[in-house]
Amino acid sequence: MDVADLVDTSTGRQSRSIYSSEPIYRQELERVFGRCWLFLAHTSQIPQPNDFFRTYMGEDDVIVIRQKDGSVKAFLNTCTHRGNRICRADRGNARSFTCNYHGWSFAPDGALAGVPLENEAYFGELDRSKFGLVPVAQVAEYKGLIFGNFDPAAPSLEDYLGDAKFYLDVWLDALPGGTSLVGETQKMVLNTNWKLPVENVCGDGYHLGWAHAGAMMAVQSMDLSGLSVGNSSANLEGGLSVAGLNGHMALTFLDGVSGYAFYPDPKPMLDYLEANRPTAIERLGKTRGEQLWGSQINITIFPNLQFLPGLNWFRVYHPKGPGQIEQWTWAMVENDMPEEIKATILDNQCLTFGLAGLFDNDDGDNLAACTEQSRGWRTSQMDVYTNMALGRSGAREGFPGDIAAGLVSEHNQRYFYRRWQEHMQASSWSDVPAYNLNSLASREAVDA
Repeated sequence: MDVADLVDTSTGRQSRSIYSSEPIYRQELERVFGRCWLFLAHTSQIPQPNDFFRTYMGEDDVIVIRQKDGSVKAFLNTCTHRGNRICRADRGNARSFTCNYHGWSFAPDGALAGVPLENEAYFGELDRSKFGLVPVAQVAEYKGLIFGNFDPAAPSLEDYLGDAKFYLDVWLDALPGGTSLVGETQKMVLNTNWKLPVENVCGDGYHLGWAHAGAMMAVQSMDLSGLSVGNSSANLEGGLSVAGLNGHMALTFLDGVSGYAFYPDPKPMLDYLEANRPTAIERLGKTRGEQLWGSQINITIFPNLQFLPGLNWFRVYHPKGPGQIEQWTWAMVENDMPEEIKATILDNQCLTFGLAGLFDNDDGDNLAACTEQSRGWRTSQMDVYTNMALGRSGAREGFPGDIAAGLVSEHNQRYFYRRWQEHMQASSWSDVPAYNLNSLASREAVDA
């Protein structure tokens, strides 16, 4: 399907049909989810040999398995005999995976290990080497995050992430102990198109004081009145909207402490930041160590991974059709944190985001309505707009990316739909442009 006229990044226009069309959705499964690097699991979820974690890549059911040598492989969770699911558990440790239908079993390395009545029914003529599990073409890790890619021609994970690593490392590498996901997977089905929650978190600071006014008043412990309902003097210089990084984005405060604004008692977290700030500065440099580590940051890895250091939630959106997603959420902690702070983070994450989260209930209702209101014969012909602050972005000293000042902007959303359109129009990875705008590396090379 030609999507050239469905998105216009120069005006911020999107056709509502991209949220409801089944042909567009099928093309997304091929050209977005079938081509991009997708988050599979955190290393903390499969620490030992034969540990496995079950997840999705688009709508493809996948098992991620730690191998005996410590490496990680991923396979389609489908029997190569008649197509049944071979693993029904969400996670665990297994020496083999056996199909409930006919009893074919597979080893953790994907090899076909056992076939009932192999000699009697197949007369010893079955070539097991041709019936192993189908592997995910590429699997790679970045500082605890394991990704998979169906396309063997895709760029490396390092190249795919590009300069987004500058922002990722604020959470993944600020302290030497690394990170972990804690708590069980919080799964929630929402009747929304998958693109809407991604763009809501990637750059929509506009909705905070309106959609979340009640939740903010209920839980915030620090002054965020600049984003409150009816306020006409929000501090537009208090943060950055960062895009132009191969489709990845960051929305961030710059104060080094606002990440813990939504905790009933932020003092233990603020004490933790103060005690570890010198280490973060040493590892990340002054700009990130002082201004970003500890700030509230919304990080988006295109197409469907997001996490928020500070509120400390980590999330992936699995599409289940043009009008539905399964949203998976965890709490994320730094391993060097005291156990009592880790417990507080998990409690607060469940309070704010997740199945009973105050903020997710607000967002879920709004995003479901936006999806439903794009399904009609007439409404599907209409457009929506992310045209706030058009043409007001550029380079900022010390930060990579095309950057718009402030948290109230639709700059990031425009880049999200630009990247979506680039993938949807490309017939292969060779047609997908790569760009890390205002890269620090290039600027340093010019200065040298």
